[in-house]
Amino acid sequence: MPTLRIITGDIARVGADAIVNAANTRMRGGGGVDGAIHRGGGPAVLDDCIARFPNGLAVGDAGWTTAGDLPARHLIHTVGPNYAAGQRDRSLLESCYRRSLRVADELGARTVAFPLISAGVYGWPIDDAVAVAIDTISAASTAVEEVTLVAFTEALAETMRSHQLVATPLRIIQGVREVHRLGYGDVRFVPHRYALGTWRIEISTADNVRDTGSQPRVGDAAATVRHSSAAGSAFAGGVVTGATPIREVADLILSQLPQAARRDGSPDYERWLAELEATCVERRALPMAFGDELWAEDEWRLTDGGTVSAPPA
Repeated sequence: MPTLRIITGDIARVGADAIVNAANTRMRGGGGVDGAIHRGGGPAVLDDCIARFPNGLAVGDAGWTTAGDLPARHLIHTVGPNYAAGQRDRSLLESCYRRSLRVADELGARTVAFPLISAGVYGWPIDDAVAVAIDTISAASTAVEEVTLVAFTEALAETMRSHQLVATPLRIIQGVREVHRLGYGDVRFVPHRYALGTWRIEISTADNVRDTGSQPRVGDAAATVRHSSAAGSAFAGGVVTGATPIREVADLILSQLPQAARRDGSPDYERWLAELEATCVERRALPMAFGDELWAEDEWRLTDGGTVSAPPA
């Protein structure tokens, strides 16, 4: 999995082994990112496009040319689907990122900069364009070590960071709910935050979660599944992103909790967990039962300052 960072700026000025251009099917330049890339790269980019792609490039595909005068060794072109023109197959947008990273691997690139593909004049809904970009890149099997997503406004960058922050933890919470639906009703989770800002979730069975009077604590660490925000999308020996099937997340949890048994759960706890999930989705924020710098008493808190009720016993 590559490390993913998010910045605001002009992608034509970002230094990387490879820069990705949001091209059109003709491969002869255009507006937006495509125009900025061609202007920054100079005439050598268009000359190479004509030579390498005499018949253009298909939607969802990717190929490379010289980077010309750009601060990169290679320029990768990909054609996103035009949502405004009715091209709404999400798999084509996902393919843009996968194919671009595959080309990057062929070129030996270790750092790659992407724009948010199809989110400009092609009109792909921003929230979903962000989800596709981050989830696809995070789950990619690639030798690329670092991917930079370049936003054209700070507001867009904040949307990206919000999705990146919440995507994996939220999917894990949804995985816990799926574990309950599969009949393992005594599985519980405890989310918290360290003083340095690292967020962690611990999942175990109810008999291994104890109330110390001011906060819930997990007892036996060996009987616990953990995830830390420092681990990115890695979880329980696998990879979890916002696109990972929820049943797959549940299976990862159960594979690490051999002590879990099928038994009736608590309707109150399950109802509370559903409300917590909905709050996380609405606020794009992470829950925590306690933190090193904040001792929860009768409430669980969200990192944006809001609160949700304490979990039922």
